[in-house]
Amino acid sequence: MDDESFELELRKQLAYWQRVLYLQDWTVELRVVRQWEMTDNQTLAQCENHVQRKDAIIYVLNPHDLPGLSSRFLNGEECDYDISLVHELLHLHFAPFRNENDTTAHEQVINAISRGMVKVWRNKDNENGSDALCVPVMGKTEGYL
Repeated sequence: MDDESFELELRKQLAYWQRVLYLQDWTVELRVVRQWEMTDNQTLAQCENHVQRKDAIIYVLNPHDLPGLSSRFLNGEECDYDISLVHELLHLHFAPFRNENDTTAHEQVINAISRGMVKVWRNKDNENGSDALCVPVMGKTEGYL
């Protein structure tokens, strides 16, 4: 998949999940960036948000940089663009409850919810035999390099 198609599908996914998560009142900008542009260079996505203004920027790692990630990302769900996008959007709902002294519980809850939501979405799509609103092309890393 070329960069333009990847970004287009990612934007479709963003719009879909914003509706599902009732985040249409947020202005969410999506940026596909290279690994050196991420503040945490061992992650697939990260979110910068301003709760009072209800705006956010979600940075997503360019698929060309996936081979540079450690093996724990390449073999796990952390390398799933769907889950990562939902995860970052969930941060918008949970931002007011974030405890800067203990982010572990916060991240664990968001991880569990995002994985569960994407799993249900994928299973529903497969059971109906129809395409999802946005084709779930963001799955595992195959086909993106």
